[in-house]
Amino acid sequence: MLTRLLSVGAAGLVSGILARSLFVYGWYSIVFLGVLSVVCAAAFYMYRSRGYVYVAVVLLFFVLGSARVLMVPQELPEHYANLIGTSVRLVGVVVADPDIREGSQRVRVEVKEGEETTRILVVLPRYPALEYGDAISAEGVLDLPEAFATDGGREFDYPHFLAKDGVLAVMNKAYATARETQLNPYTRSMRALYAVRHAFERGVSRAIAEPASALAVGILTGGKQGLGKALLDAFTISGLLPVVVLSGYNVMIVAEAVLRGFRFAPKRLRLLLAAITIFLFVLASGAGASAVRAGITAGVGLFARATGRTYAALRALALVFVCMVIFNPLLLLYDPGFQFSFVATLGLIVAASPISKHLLWIKSTSLRELLATTLAAQLFVLPLLLYETGNLSLVAVPANILALPLVPIAMLFSFVAGIAGLLVPAVAVYVGLPAYGVLSLIIGIATVTASLPLASFIVPAFPFGLVVFLYALIALGMYRMKKAARP
Repeated sequence: MLTRLLSVGAAGLVSGILARSLFVYGWYSIVFLGVLSVVCAAAFYMYRSRGYVYVAVVLLFFVLGSARVLMVPQELPEHYANLIGTSVRLVGVVVADPDIREGSQRVRVEVKEGEETTRILVVLPRYPALEYGDAISAEGVLDLPEAFATDGGREFDYPHFLAKDGVLAVMNKAYATARETQLNPYTRSMRALYAVRHAFERGVSRAIAEPASALAVGILTGGKQGLGKALLDAFTISGLLPVVVLSGYNVMIVAEAVLRGFRFAPKRLRLLLAAITIFLFVLASGAGASAVRAGITAGVGLFARATGRTYAALRALALVFVCMVIFNPLLLLYDPGFQFSFVATLGLIVAASPISKHLLWIKSTSLRELLATTLAAQLFVLPLLLYETGNLSLVAVPANILALPLVPIAMLFSFVAGIAGLLVPAVAVYVGLPAYGVLSLIIGIATVTASLPLASFIVPAFPFGLVVFLYALIALGMYRMKKAARP
C-alpha cells in the first residue's frame, strides 16, 4: 500500500504543478483543497475506507505542487516593474556562463535594490568578454520579454522560458562596464569549471577546422550556436539535433559505446567506466543545470539498458523527474530540453528492448540494437516534438542510423584533438585530422538528408489533448508488443 500511496502522491504533486502552471488560482483555493484533504483523512479514520486515503493523499500533494509553483517568482518586483520601458543603469553579478553568439553575448545578471532581487537577460557586444561571477554595471532600456510566433501557427512562450531560470526582464543592445568583483568559494569553483571548458573549446578550435570544430564543441560541451543557422537548420530537418548537443540521449550513446568497448571486463567495472564517462561530459559542459539533468537521465537510461531491470529504472526515472520539478516547477511546461530528454530516456527504457525482439531478422546484434534505440527514442519524442515545433522529419530514422555509430568515435577523436590543441598546439592540426574526417561525415549526412525532397514538413498547431492521445496509442502499442513477445 505504501508504494501505491507514493505513486498517487507523486501523480498528485505533478498534477498540482501542471494545474497551477496552466490556470490562475491563489492561496484561498489552495487552503480550501488542503482542508478538504484533512476532511478526507478524517473520513478514513471514521469509515476505514481506503478510497478516502487515496483522495486525501492526492489532494494533499496537489496542494503542495500548486503551492510550490506560487513560490517561484514569475513577476518583476515592484521597483523594477516601474522601470520597464525606461533607460536605466543597473549593477549586478553574472550568474551564468555567458551565451556567446555570432555578434553578441547574452548574459544573465542578478540585480538587487534594497530587499528586491531579480534577474535580467542583458544582450551585450562580444567584447569585453565577461565571466561567471563578474560584477558589472549594465546600461540600456529595460523591457519585458515577449512571446513570438513560430512555425505552423505556434507561439513560443519566451517569458516563461526565461522565468524558469529566474529571468524576468531583458535589456537589449546594452553596454556594460566591469566593477570590482568579490568571489565566494562556490563562485570560484564554478568559474574554474567554466574556464576549463572555454580553454578546452579553444583547444578544439586550434585542432579542428570549421565547421567541424563547431560540431565538436556541440557534442562535447553542449554549445550549438557556433554551427550557424544554415547548418543548425540542416540538423533540425534531418532529426539529428539531439545528437549534436549535450543531451541525455547522446551522452547515453557514448556510455553504451564504453560498455560495448569493454565487454571483456567485469560488468561492475564496465558500469563504473560508463558512469565516469557521463560525469566527465557533465564537467566538460561546465556542470550547468541542463548538463546535470542530461547526465542524470542518461545515467538512469544506462542503468536500464545495462541491467535489464526496466521496472527499477522506471521508478528511478520517475523519482528523478519528481525531484527536478519540485526543485524547479517551471521545467514541467517551459523547458523543451528537459521534456525531450525525459521522454527520450523513457522511450529507451520502455521500448528499446521490445522493439529489438521484433528485429531478430537483423543478424548483426550491434545494428539491431542501434535501430531499436533509434526507433524507441524517435517514437517517444515525436508527439511532443510535433506539438512544440511542428517539424516532422521523414529522414530522421535513416539519418540517425547512419550518424549514431559515428558519434562516439567523433567524441573520442574530438576529445583527443582538444587536449592536443590545449597542450601541444604545434601538432594539434595533425592530431585533429581523424576527428575532422568523422565530424565532416556527420555534417555530410545531415546536409544530404536535409536536402532531400520532402525531407520534412511543418505540421499545423494542434491541441495538447492530441499529444495525450498519441502517447496513449504508443502505450497501447508497447503493451501489445510486449504481450506478443512473451512466448
